[in-house]
Amino acid sequence: MKTARILQLEARRDALLARLHTLPNLMRGSVYDRLRKCGRAACPCATGGPKHPTRQLTVTLHGRTRTRYVRQGALAHVQALVAAYHALWALVEALTAVNLALLRGQHPGGPAGRRPTR
Repeated sequence: MKTARILQLEARRDALLARLHTLPNLMRGSVYDRLRKCGRAACPCATGGPKHPTRQLTVTLHGRTRTRYVRQGALAHVQALVAAYHALWALVEALTAVNLALLRGQHPGGPAGRRPTR
């Protein structure tokens, strides 16, 4: 691999690592809407009427799925935590691609794609 290309890839890797250090607090999970009954016998939802919409957070941790109710006031905060997690994985994917390209040029047999002549 040409030195200019290696320097370009290393600069890209350094920029991605710098962005990695600036990520805020994060949490893996999914926020979704769920319709459910409220539990009051006099409510129309108990007799087949429209159910109540709620926001839920679901997270799988240590092999167990946990679901939590998300209050309306906390919704923006929880969504920001989950968005930061997705930004982290986008950075991990980009770093993996750069490091793979750097490794490709360091093969002891020469650059990737070349086959020895017989």
